Amino acid sequence: MIDYFTGDNVDVRVSEKCGAYIMIEPARINSIEELLQRNGIAFMLEDPANSCLGTPEAAVIEFGKDADLEKIQTVLDSVR
Repeated sequence: MIDYFTGDNVDVRVSEKCGAYIMIEPARINSIEELLQRNGIAFMLEDPANSCLGTPEAAVIEFGKDADLEKIQTVLDSVR
């Protein structure tokens, strides 16, 4: 999956405080949530009011500290 802002791949990142997460454009939230649900990946859309990493320009989807990073990245990479 390509980040529309940077042109780079959307990569799963890990924060000691927040666990595994991705940052995406807010306009893509619905399609990415659908993709994750279809693939059985548990996630939580970060609440902007209690944001760990997000900004107004970037939404954060969290996967937690025990997430299967390889599976998540494989699903994201399947979208072009």
